[in-house]
Amino acid sequence: MTASEIPNEMKRLVVTSAGKGTSVADCTIEVETVPTPTPKSGEVLVKVTAAPINPSDYGSWYLSKADSYPIVMGLEGCGVVVATGGGLTTYRCPVGTKVGFVCGGGKQGSYSQYVTMNAITEIFPMPDDVPIEDCASFMVNPYTAVGILDTAQQAGSTKAIVHTAAASQVGQMLNKLAPMQDMEIINVVRREEQKKLLEVLGAKHIVVTSGEEEVWKKELKDLVKELGATCAFDAVAGDMTGHLLDVMPIKGGVYLYGALAGKAGNINPSDLIYRKKQLKSFYLTSWIKSGGSYQMVKRMMSAGNLVNSGLGQGGWCCSQFEDVSMEKAHQSIVEALKSSITGKKLRIRFD
Repeated sequence: MTASEIPNEMKRLVVTSAGKGTSVADCTIEVETVPTPTPKSGEVLVKVTAAPINPSDYGSWYLSKADSYPIVMGLEGCGVVVATGGGLTTYRCPVGTKVGFVCGGGKQGSYSQYVTMNAITEIFPMPDDVPIEDCASFMVNPYTAVGILDTAQQAGSTKAIVHTAAASQVGQMLNKLAPMQDMEIINVVRREEQKKLLEVLGAKHIVVTSGEEEVWKKELKDLVKELGATCAFDAVAGDMTGHLLDVMPIKGGVYLYGALAGKAGNINPSDLIYRKKQLKSFYLTSWIKSGGSYQMVKRMMSAGNLVNSGLGQGGWCCSQFEDVSMEKAHQSIVEALKSSITGKKLRIRFD
């Protein structure tokens, strides 16, 4: 694409209203026409090929303050560099480079036909041998999986971890990545069909919580003891957090990184006071930045190499996508939220 072929205007998705503010279905989401951004020095213009729809984005769409709207949508995406604003840093990604990108600052969203990104902090070169559209979900889920295992290892849980909402995209990636690091995943799911999904991936240890609490909880506790897990990563919260603390060994811990069931509860104070168990949080951005700039660069280089090596078909972090248009994205999200099976991830295509 030449400079003369870049349009003066582009389309993007925005949330214009939270509606009742209780769910994604309440939101008003519109396709907006705006001027195509122009890259400044040190920035590149990316023609977006595709962007994934991440559950971690949903909350801000309907829980933000009234004066925050309209809200641009989308955190990550992928595409091709079509122009640069000049400057030394842009030499790492010249025109034609296939890249993934992460939006920051809230002024631009990945559900856009074009975005301008900082060539150093917001651009990630993608592997040449993988179709660029298949790199759409390169950041949030894969880096979360890498971060979870790294956090567990740093905490001394080097043999196994417990993971809830284990049929999620992150959960599926963990089951592929963990064996590469000689670790086991104890998967906790709500339904038998989710268990079957994980079994197809080769998961060995799966606890289904739809039956009698006493039964599945004993099964979980036995697996924790047998495999030597000392920490759990909980995307569910609600009563599950207390159950996990209960089955953890003395000085074990639970890391919260989601709240699918609402506020965490059901916690026995004795677990925290006398058994010295800990309740912590895992947040991807905090993991990335921990230890200062030198450690962050080192960590991102290592994680980036690991992720890029697994993005291709059959790789540990490749995703199966269901493509939607900008116009039908809202309807598709609402429909997807009604399903408990997450075999495919929604992806907006712009090409």
